[in-house]
Amino acid sequence: MATSICLGKSACIKTNSNTSIIENIIKYMLIFSPLVIGLSIGAIYGNKWGEDKYKNLKKPMYNPPSYVFGIVWPILYLAIGIIYSYALYDYSDTTIYYKDLMYWVIPMLALLFNFLYIPVFFGENGLFNGFIIIIFSLVFAILTLIQFYFQNNYNSYIKYYAILALLPYIAWLSFATYLSYDLYMLNIK
Repeated sequence: MATSICLGKSACIKTNSNTSIIENIIKYMLIFSPLVIGLSIGAIYGNKWGEDKYKNLKKPMYNPPSYVFGIVWPILYLAIGIIYSYALYDYSDTTIYYKDLMYWVIPMLALLFNFLYIPVFFGENGLFNGFIIIIFSLVFAILTLIQFYFQNNYNSYIKYYAILALLPYIAWLSFATYLSYDLYMLNIK
């Protein structure tokens, strides 16, 4: 039986027997992309945490040790990838399609701001700019949760999976926003 894989309702590829292979490649790319990109950024900027500029910052008492970030973020990025792969995907009996571009804007902006935080934090005027970026990241993560909750999906349980996947992320971003604010306030010169 011939099947189509579509991006939105317009750009489609008709396939025969290899549909599941193509579908799985796309799905796993969606699942693991946030993790791979996030870990890559962490690897690129990992040595910055040991530099004097960061070590000499006044930090609040509740500032977690650096290794905590290395545990939490991979788990959160994997959860984000999983929920994105399901919430941005739909199908009918003969068509597998990924949601129209308008459904991708808010979730991708959420990830973009998230990925920008570390490079901005270690850049010029990084404490203030990082605080602004983390606010945008939090706002777009909340908007993503709202979007996934209210959009129509092939699986009616996606909204509940979105809550399970994105609430810990939003909670961590809320903590990170508070931490970023305190870092900025403690180190204003």
